[in-house]
Amino acid sequence: MLGWCAVGPLAYGTHDRPSEIREMTNARMPGDPGADGQRAASAAAGRDLGFWQRNPGLIPPMGLLVPLVLLAVLIYLVNPVFLDSRNLFNVFRQIAIFLVLGAGMTVVIAARGIDLSVGSTVALSACVAGVIVKSGAPFPAVLAIAAALGVGAAVGAVNGFAVTRFRVPPLIVTLGALTAVRGLAYLVMGSNQVRGFPDSFLWIGQGRVFGLPVAGLIAVVVLLLVAYLMNGTRFGKYILAVGGDRSAAIRAGIHDERYEMGAYVICGTLAGLAGAMLAARLDAAQAVLGATMELHAIAVVVLGGTYLFGGYATLLGTFLGAVFLGVAENGLLLMNVPFYWQQIVIGSALVIAVAIQLLRFRRQGMAGR
Repeated sequence: MLGWCAVGPLAYGTHDRPSEIREMTNARMPGDPGADGQRAASAAAGRDLGFWQRNPGLIPPMGLLVPLVLLAVLIYLVNPVFLDSRNLFNVFRQIAIFLVLGAGMTVVIAARGIDLSVGSTVALSACVAGVIVKSGAPFPAVLAIAAALGVGAAVGAVNGFAVTRFRVPPLIVTLGALTAVRGLAYLVMGSNQVRGFPDSFLWIGQGRVFGLPVAGLIAVVVLLLVAYLMNGTRFGKYILAVGGDRSAAIRAGIHDERYEMGAYVICGTLAGLAGAMLAARLDAAQAVLGATMELHAIAVVVLGGTYLFGGYATLLGTFLGAVFLGVAENGLLLMNVPFYWQQIVIGSALVIAVAIQLLRFRRQGMAGR
């Protein structure tokens, strides 16, 4: 197996496809002694391997733990306020947005796609949610969250349709959507902002349950649901198969366009949820929200070890990547580092993570798939 999610094996590439695909593409007879012997030999070999050899997919995300611990220790030595309960609460609440966006981006990248429009989708969803909350409609919080999810799903569906039907490269489609969706946010809100949301809506961004931020709990639930989707359903396996080797997946009878479209809809929907959560956290909605969040989403996914070119994904890595990025940004603030240096750190970390990732995959003979 090539990758793991939060609960088990996750990623499949050209070297390790789901059993359904292997069966369809290899077309061996059930009683073939060669196949039976191969399975027996593989099982025996697996028993002789150590834990890390049996589970190589855990290595990339676990490799982030040591830098994360060292970073936390360094920040604490510079400013002990880092471990203050109020600061940790704010870090967890900030990480929640990264996690929700990162979970959706993980699905798209696993399908060998990219979505640069998630930051603009956050802004549009937040503006729509804010307008609905302030409209005086009944059950404003429920309607606002539902509208934000619907807006995000619609943006994802448009992106997916353009990618799958017109075969426009995902980079171009979502780069255009980044600008167009941001324009829609300004169309909805203009240069104004809305503030003063009711407590029922603020709860998803500022509330607490047993002392824990509701936003963080929502993010963890989202991550677990996406982990189950990718690890425990045919949809997730086929997404990874399409991202790992599209031609083999098509030969196996997989409708690649359907699953690729689904990946973009999921990513857009979660961006809509992140928009509602961000508006609730700030108690404000305006069209400038979400700027550069697409870079944050990609950074947490790639830092965690998900392969940028599809077929390999790890939601455990996405979680650790979000924690690392959140701790790094908080630490820079506590160290009174200027904002522009934060942007330099994020951009540099993304480039370095991709370079390390490509080197590792080349050594495994998987790069350039």
